[in-house]
Amino acid sequence: MSTTMMKGALLAFTGASTVLLPAALSAFELEEVVVTATKRAESIQDVPVSVAAVSADTMYRLGISDMEDLSIVVPNFEINSAAILPNLYVRGLGGGTSHSTEQSVGRFIDDVYISRAVINLHPFMDVAGVEVLRGPQGTLFGKNTLAGALIIRNAKPSDEFEAGFDLSLGDFSTTGGNREVSGFVSGALSETVNGRLAFMVGDKDGFYVNTMEGPDGADRDDQGLRATFEWAASEMTTVSLKLEHMEYDERGSDTAEVNAFAGGNSGWQGLAANAGAANPELVAAGLDWVIHVDCSDANSAPGPQAGQNIGSFCPSRDQESDNITLDVEHDMAGGTLKFISAYQGYEYRHLFHGADMGAVNLFRAVRQEEYTGFSQEIRFTSEPNDALDYIVGVFYEDSTLERDQTSHLNLPGGPFMTEEEPWVQDTQTLAMFGQLRWSISDDWSAIAGGRWGSEEKDFTFNRWFNAYQTNDLLFNDIVNKRADRSESKFTPSFTLQWDANDDVNVFATLARGHKTGGFSDRVDTQDTDIEFDAEEVDSFELGAKGLWLDGSLSVNLTYYYMEIEGLQLSTQIAGTVADFRVDNAADSTSTGLEFEASWAISERWLAGGNYSYTDASYDEFLGAGDCSPELRNVEGICDLSGQPLQFAPENKGSLYLEYSADSVFNGWDLSARADVSFSDEHYTDISYFDSVKQEAYETVNASVQFISPDEKYTVSLIGKNLTEEEVMAWGIPSGPNVLAAMNPPRELIVKLGMHF
Repeated sequence: MSTTMMKGALLAFTGASTVLLPAALSAFELEEVVVTATKRAESIQDVPVSVAAVSADTMYRLGISDMEDLSIVVPNFEINSAAILPNLYVRGLGGGTSHSTEQSVGRFIDDVYISRAVINLHPFMDVAGVEVLRGPQGTLFGKNTLAGALIIRNAKPSDEFEAGFDLSLGDFSTTGGNREVSGFVSGALSETVNGRLAFMVGDKDGFYVNTMEGPDGADRDDQGLRATFEWAASEMTTVSLKLEHMEYDERGSDTAEVNAFAGGNSGWQGLAANAGAANPELVAAGLDWVIHVDCSDANSAPGPQAGQNIGSFCPSRDQESDNITLDVEHDMAGGTLKFISAYQGYEYRHLFHGADMGAVNLFRAVRQEEYTGFSQEIRFTSEPNDALDYIVGVFYEDSTLERDQTSHLNLPGGPFMTEEEPWVQDTQTLAMFGQLRWSISDDWSAIAGGRWGSEEKDFTFNRWFNAYQTNDLLFNDIVNKRADRSESKFTPSFTLQWDANDDVNVFATLARGHKTGGFSDRVDTQDTDIEFDAEEVDSFELGAKGLWLDGSLSVNLTYYYMEIEGLQLSTQIAGTVADFRVDNAADSTSTGLEFEASWAISERWLAGGNYSYTDASYDEFLGAGDCSPELRNVEGICDLSGQPLQFAPENKGSLYLEYSADSVFNGWDLSARADVSFSDEHYTDISYFDSVKQEAYETVNASVQFISPDEKYTVSLIGKNLTEEEVMAWGIPSGPNVLAAMNPPRELIVKLGMHF
């Protein structure tokens, strides 16, 4: 866009998406935001789905570099950012803390389902936009989307040369900071082939201050490289190939807060002194961006093994992941046929502490995962039709997950040994799906769809014990479980939509969502029942979307009611250090409202926000593994009936204000934005201890961006969490203590961008 066109332009936000309006539009008119929530490119105001869209421009200006940052601008969306197992939550539903539980919010990148949660640990790279679909999305997007779907679209090759490079420098108020270089080169490679090469290199110093000998927080290096090719094989056929490799290496722990020590700080300070800590008096519980991780040589805990040097151990993570996607699209009579073949693979190694997060070295663990998966989708999308159109398809996936956890137990009085727990899971999925849209009249339309899916899982688990930190066998625990399960499910959906006029539409949707069952990844004895059943959701939504004031104001409102049957939950087994089990809880209910609005006040000013009200709780839940004492009944059994679901604040929202001006400094344009986000209290674990509850909080973010007259250069200053709110991202009991991770403190970022 030229400098002349910049005059009269304004930054617009529809839902959660910011786009730049050209002068050709009315100065007060919001630009149309296009989403792919229905597998077709349609206006966000027309699709009968509760969806929020975040554009690449918004992500750049707000410094959104990964999924954790998305929760700032998307209502009813939470990210559990713990390094142990990241999870997405929508409307109070998420995957939990078990590695064998499937996701509740499916993640899709360039139309490919991302099967495992740990891949969420990679940052964004050359992203064109993100969509968050709330509510069951089983018909078009498949299994494990009973709470919603996260759709990520990467930038595509262009037919003309263009390139962009960005340098980002960030500094935390406590310690450490971020440095990142990213960029892309795109253009024609021949008359029929376009290509795009994107890369990113990141270097991050953790924001936790460590009182002991070890890294401050986690020092992390990220690298990513993606090559995308698009070949116009004929006038009717386009072939796209994506080759992607991403990796990171991290030393130190970013989940090292201890929010509660059983028995208080003094006892743990004594144990830290026994372990050899240089400053044991500094060991204290609490959320304060101060951790106590000792990476030097330590002594064994008091007991029969007292006085032995157990060596050094420092938390770390590293992961390499690869993705190959072949997308063939063929236009034919009546519609478009699409073949999407994808390979995913990763190797993940994670060293972490439990029980005390490294202050005493009571629990050391090494977790290794290797995953390979192949998926194939064939989909036919009919041409849009005023009377009738449809989508039909077939999906197949075959994957293998191998995981091995080695746990070194160094507990006062024993045990003093190493536990080995390898397991393997093979999964095959086959599904057929279809959706029909019928225009009943000029104002009314109906959408009916369904998906039938079948899945088979084979699971093998072993456990034995070695001498502490050796491969010398002490005894075989006689746990050698082999199990398999198969299930099939039909998930229908039906939507009725009324176009009240050209600017307002109302819709009602009935849908069923499904998350497959599986096997608990921790096995107590050979006789333990490790299988858990599928989780199902029946959902009703009533929504309205409208443009007002000649298109300068958008207002979207959705009411939802969801009944959850067999909610899958992972809980710590009472009296253990790190033993968890997965069970199907009793039925639960989630109901609420979602509201989003944007208003182009004038040529220069734009305001808006979003809000969600959520009432999500267990209808009846007896027998959780562990819980706060006041939640135990007269028989001592945990009774969580009526308690709220985790990561489900009752009220959450944000407000923003944007300002833009032309030629404020030597012809450079200015754009500025401020956001205030708020959230009610919520629990991060189903134990419901006070130490896993995040109190209500507000955060303030702001950004200022300068754009050169030729629009080739940008200079941005971004401030996150300016009021330095202490927010617990994740908390979970581990033995007698409660471990936690925190969101970052105040961060200031300077970004320099070049685009040619």
